Amino acid sequence: MSNTDNFSPYCPICEGCGEDGCCSPFSCKQHPEGSYCKTYLKDLKFGYLLSKELFNLISDSNNPELIKSMDEIYDNVYDKIYK
Repeated sequence: MSNTDNFSPYCPICEGCGEDGCCSPFSCKQHPEGSYCKTYLKDLKFGYLLSKELFNLISDSNNPELIKSMDEIYDNVYDKIYK
């Protein structure tokens, strides 16, 4: 049996596959022995920066309904993560 017979495309730490849009980067453990940590970290950075830009765009819009909706979404997500 060769080493290629034991090959698995899945990360030995988080079991992610590393394919764009398939496995969530939230499952990544950023472990030194992870297979796709750099890719998933880029995905997380992209999501964070996009969220920050959209947040700023909405809060600068002077649209009270939009700002109220954004605040509600922010509060709901905050509660899901930190409570």
